[in-house]
Amino acid sequence: MRRITSIAALGAAAALALTACGGTSSSDSSADAQSTTAATTTEGYDTSGIQKVDDIASMVPESVASTGKLTIGTNIYYAPAEFYDTDGKTPLGYDIDLMRALAAVMGLKADIQQADFSAIMPGIPGKYTLGIANISVTTDREANFAMIPYFATGSSWAVSSGNPENFDPDDLCGASIGVQTGTVQDDELKAMDFSSCDEAPDIQRYAEQSAVTTAVAGGKLEAMYADSSVADYAVKQTSGQLETVGEPTGVVPIGIVVAKDDTAMQDVTVKALQYLMDEDYLKDIFAAWGITDNVLTTAEINPVK
Repeated sequence: MRRITSIAALGAAAALALTACGGTSSSDSSADAQSTTAATTTEGYDTSGIQKVDDIASMVPESVASTGKLTIGTNIYYAPAEFYDTDGKTPLGYDIDLMRALAAVMGLKADIQQADFSAIMPGIPGKYTLGIANISVTTDREANFAMIPYFATGSSWAVSSGNPENFDPDDLCGASIGVQTGTVQDDELKAMDFSSCDEAPDIQRYAEQSAVTTAVAGGKLEAMYADSSVADYAVKQTSGQLETVGEPTGVVPIGIVVAKDDTAMQDVTVKALQYLMDEDYLKDIFAAWGITDNVLTTAEINPVK
């Protein structure tokens, strides 16, 4: 069990993104957005020492075991949970380390599949066996999927350093705001009533969080709304080019998604995750990314009621 903790080298995703001018739009291609996602190399947590656990591996459904792969849908534009290394091909992040660790315990190889965030859950179980993409656990999602939490985070606002537009999270009227499509923050903004505003906010939705971050850093947007772990990470890695405003709100669990009727896969995922928790692998994975709070210690299905 070896942890690589080059925190100074982390977050490259934000470092380059935040020095860019202008930014990308919601119609930008993944290739364009990729240019904002990495400026240096880091390895995170080395999962090579995590071994197959026979009792857990024996629980893997034959339909999965026979392939030798654990196919996982994710969105690799959400640092520090998942993002691409400088080669534009190698995925990194705490979720990526978790995927590899789970697969190792199950005696499988992680088959990590990039997708738009909004397409991950509809792709389970037909395209993906699991979904891991810093996905917030909500009652609506629990109604359609089995969700197994491993972490908790809130929602935070981030703006350019010094808050030059005097953005106020308590008054969104007239503000220009960026958010990643399909996230809890996107859902929250959609549910807000802006009928009392003289000017409704201009909400720009992007397929990749990296593009949202770039737009705020480049002055195209006043603020972004994202998971607290993502906003905090961007602030740390941009030498003061961004800052958060207000306090984090709505702390919720982040979970692994499994098909609602796939009880066999649910059971083995709970067992594998609990093993990673009990052996401190999960804690060490997050520590490798500079996160020590809100890492869960009990694996359970659909805890949000």
